[in-house]
Amino acid sequence: MINIAICDDEQEFLDLIRGELFKAAEKLQITIETCPYTDGNRLVESFCNSEGKYDVVFLDIDMPDVSGLEVAKKLRMTEPEIILIFVSAHEQYVFDSIEYNPFRYIRKDRIEKELFLALKAANTRLEVEKVRYIVVKTEFSEVRLKHSDIMYFETATRKVGIHLKNGEVLEVRKTIKELYKELNDEHFIKTHSGCAVNVRYIERFSSYDVTLDNGEQLIVSRTRIKDVKKAIMNYWGG
Repeated sequence: MINIAICDDEQEFLDLIRGELFKAAEKLQITIETCPYTDGNRLVESFCNSEGKYDVVFLDIDMPDVSGLEVAKKLRMTEPEIILIFVSAHEQYVFDSIEYNPFRYIRKDRIEKELFLALKAANTRLEVEKVRYIVVKTEFSEVRLKHSDIMYFETATRKVGIHLKNGEVLEVRKTIKELYKELNDEHFIKTHSGCAVNVRYIERFSSYDVTLDNGEQLIVSRTRIKDVKKAIMNYWGG
């Protein structure tokens, strides 16, 4: 499943892009889910509020209220790894868009051919990267999380608190052992019996704690420090 956001202020083009995406997905024999937006600000809000979890964003550049380039800038701050594909009727925007590291640039007058190739390439990249997800059940809903969005999780009064990179904390009725096993991800290492941290977010460490890139400090037990140091060194490249 590839989750795709489409943003274009013109409903006609929004419907056209969505239709072409499903045609392309059928040819490629892949499953997609699309979410349309006519307002760039609303798309940004969905990322900031963790409402939307998208693998790919198709983004019109020339929009009246907020330009696609402004939206791209904000999206990159929130989700730097998102596959961003610009769509425009104006080729002069190509050089302006380079700053935001687009994956592809599609011209609206060639959308049938170029969209298919873009989706095919995006699918290949996602397969190579093997983005990993886990679905967790909170008190109110089920949430699909990228492994890379989880900073750490720790025991919290007969529950486990999952701390996300956006600052949100999700509480689930699991044990540390159960969640650790479900993730089955070498990037997570236990710092003590009640906490496991994602090494992607460790900025520095000592013989008794680790400091994350948001400034948080997590205690490391004496029995775990050797394993924690080894995991950090492996991730940092020795």
